[in-house]
Amino acid sequence: MNKKVLLTLAMITILACNFLFPPARSEQVVTSSELELKGITIVRLRPEAGDLQTMLTEESQKATALGQIPVVEFDASWCPPCQAIEQSLGDKNELMLKAYDGTYIIKLDVDEWGWGDSDLHDFEFDGIPVYFKLDVKGKQTGAVVDAGAWNENIPENMAPVMDKFFHGE
Repeated sequence: MNKKVLLTLAMITILACNFLFPPARSEQVVTSSELELKGITIVRLRPEAGDLQTMLTEESQKATALGQIPVVEFDASWCPPCQAIEQSLGDKNELMLKAYDGTYIIKLDVDEWGWGDSDLHDFEFDGIPVYFKLDVKGKQTGAVVDAGAWNENIPENMAPVMDKFFHGE
């Protein structure tokens, strides 16, 4: 009888530990599928998942296969323009959805990746959010834009800048 009680207690403890302390995700990418944005893919890369350049190459190839433009976005949860962009996309603001249509956004949190860190492979910037277009190999094309390109962080200011950056004139 004692063995059954001990076995039951052990099972409850294991289940409680998994519930309270879930195992770390081994995935390299967390997809923002909750946004369900048509024509826009948003992924977040984590440093513990491996080499940044390898992941950028993989994600750029996925973007190309989907017919989308691969773009790296450096952001942070505390950044007001980053929050405004996230909220406007989450609210499905028409201006922002149109601007972001056809893009594959690869998000990198500067607090996770480190600013000026050698792992960032010559991505240089002074402020966030900042966006870098990538080629199919995950390398910078030279096209870059940051929050200094618009004034107040509202869709009416952000969307035209982002649309021009993503899609040209």
